[in-house]
Amino acid sequence: MTRAPVVSAVLFAFAFVFALGCDCGGDPPGGRSCDTSRDCRTGEMCIDNACTRGQDGAVPGLDAMPIDAPTSRIVSVRIEPATATLESIDGSRPTVDFMAISVFDDGVERPSNGPSFTIDNVSLGDLDEPSGEFAANGVIGGAATVTLSVPGPGGTVLTATAPLTVSIRRTLRGDGVTDEDVTRIDALTPVDDAARSAVVYPLDGVVMPQNVYPADVQWTTSAPGDLFRVTITKPSATVRAYLAYDPAMHWLVDETAWRSLAQTDPDAPAQLVVDRLEAASGQLVRSATIHMTFARAALTGSVYYWDIEAGRIVRIDDGAGSATSFMPTPPASPWTGENCVGCHSVSNSGRFMAGRLGGGNNIGGLFDLTTDLSANPAPTVYPLTASSLTWWFSSWSPDDTRLVVAYNDHDAATRQLRFYDPFAGTQVPISGTAPSGTHPAWSPDGTRIAYVEGANSWGGEFTTGNIAILPVPAADTVGSPVTIHVASTIPGSTADSYPTWSPDSQRIAFANGGGSRSERDLSSLYVMSGDGTGVTHLARASSAARLDYQPRFSPFTSGDPPEYYWMSFLSRRDYGNAPRGNVTRPLTRRQQIWVAAIRVGAAPGEDPSAVPYWLPGQNPLSANISAYWAPRPCREDGEGCSVGSECCGGDCRPPAGGGAPVCSPPPPENCRESGETCSTTADCCPDMGLTCINRVCVAGPG
Repeated sequence: MTRAPVVSAVLFAFAFVFALGCDCGGDPPGGRSCDTSRDCRTGEMCIDNACTRGQDGAVPGLDAMPIDAPTSRIVSVRIEPATATLESIDGSRPTVDFMAISVFDDGVERPSNGPSFTIDNVSLGDLDEPSGEFAANGVIGGAATVTLSVPGPGGTVLTATAPLTVSIRRTLRGDGVTDEDVTRIDALTPVDDAARSAVVYPLDGVVMPQNVYPADVQWTTSAPGDLFRVTITKPSATVRAYLAYDPAMHWLVDETAWRSLAQTDPDAPAQLVVDRLEAASGQLVRSATIHMTFARAALTGSVYYWDIEAGRIVRIDDGAGSATSFMPTPPASPWTGENCVGCHSVSNSGRFMAGRLGGGNNIGGLFDLTTDLSANPAPTVYPLTASSLTWWFSSWSPDDTRLVVAYNDHDAATRQLRFYDPFAGTQVPISGTAPSGTHPAWSPDGTRIAYVEGANSWGGEFTTGNIAILPVPAADTVGSPVTIHVASTIPGSTADSYPTWSPDSQRIAFANGGGSRSERDLSSLYVMSGDGTGVTHLARASSAARLDYQPRFSPFTSGDPPEYYWMSFLSRRDYGNAPRGNVTRPLTRRQQIWVAAIRVGAAPGEDPSAVPYWLPGQNPLSANISAYWAPRPCREDGEGCSVGSECCGGDCRPPAGGGAPVCSPPPPENCRESGETCSTTADCCPDMGLTCINRVCVAGPG
């Protein structure tokens, strides 16, 4: 009982000294007055409307004093500010300091001891765990939840949360656009009139992977002196471009802005409108709204296709906006001397390409795509002679050890599927009888080969044909073929062509129409189960005019969620406007490569396709056909990236302090589950006993 007077005396002395300090022109008793901690100096917090120093809330000199009186207990915690909204303008990195406040059972609030802050959406920026300082990265917007954890009584942990929203706003100007031009456009109310401001690309309803190259927005109505405003919005992102008159009538979206749109609010579609300020009328007219969805997916790899005008197979790498002539000088055909490779196919690993040299029923060659093929002539895996193997269309076994080919495709009497050893350049004898057929497609699980039977001409121009299945029960062994689809069961059609298997070997897509000639016949796209049931028109992917051919599934199944197959195909539909993509309108139609998302798990009879996008990087003035996907492994932590779906760990973000985005380990709450990609075992969910093997989280031994 002797301690109380001592405490009272000390408190009195402390108060007296503090009061004397006030006489010197300092802060008022109890600290500067405040409403929130933002009114206080750095290192201070607003407690009971007074700025208080010290994260532990203790009065200097008193904590060490012996006091027998009972102490108050912490009962809850909260975060200040309780909610935060930041806006990044043209790449700026706005910040917010979250503060931890403990609430005690006597109603007193103090700064918390030992706080820890985490955020559930690390793609938005950097959060310092002990201090609560958050800095947006200026690239990705969206919503997140900040969670505070503070040690509580009896070993408990008290938590609180605060919502955080980061919005992205980017404004761009084309050449020749002045401040006055921007003011004039922004002062007007737009009038909806799609006829006077018509967007022709991208297509409304399109679904694209996040890492697709930026779209070239194109419209068809313009006149000298016009001004344009292109606006693309998501709930947490706005990209706006002001453009002067351009006879090409287009805007290639800024790449940084495009990446922000792709990753911000990934579950929300983007909306695009083009406003045209008519020089003649002074009116601002608005296009119809174009809706674009970025799937939580990346198509990592390369597309190899045949540029008919160049007579060469060229390559477009993932995310690229131009094609690479990786083999400028193919070897000459031993028969004709032509330096041309066509009717190619790419192995499932993406390492090898088989192709036919020259025209006619000609020599086949094999190329290793991991070697330099720029030499003159490009080297082949085995030497080519006049007695080398010949073939037309080909397909690889899943393990890259065999080719099934359409042999002597021009002669119906001897047309046959054959099996080759592509590395020895020899035919392989098989157990069983190979049927007559063309357009072979080996299933990814290796058990079946889909092909076209009953073709009345070679594979490039037949007008009759049905889809059949050749079982492959064992190595170099075939069973009895079974017809699974008759073309004429679809009204107005006589020919099925180009079957292709989905990556899980469950579904077959194919073209159906009047013939297989892509520059002449009418055709549309369909999908069915591997046994021929559930035939469904891919109406959203196909054009209404039936101008679609050669579907080919990529080896990727990606999306989180929904999950998609990705399928390339040829189409003679419009791409863009006349100055950018086509010579005239109506078009001199030419084949171009388009890509459609095909939803996994769609109900029987439901169209699983989405509106397609044009594959960036092509020459729009050339006829392009025969697109094959070659996979690229997911990217390891530390490698450069554009979107999280490219990374093995699933997370792409700028490093702390800013800079170009790199693949980064996922936060614990976003750990990778069984079957998902990974960089190291640390990326995999620890409570599932998973190990990262060959970049995939799998169950460990036992």
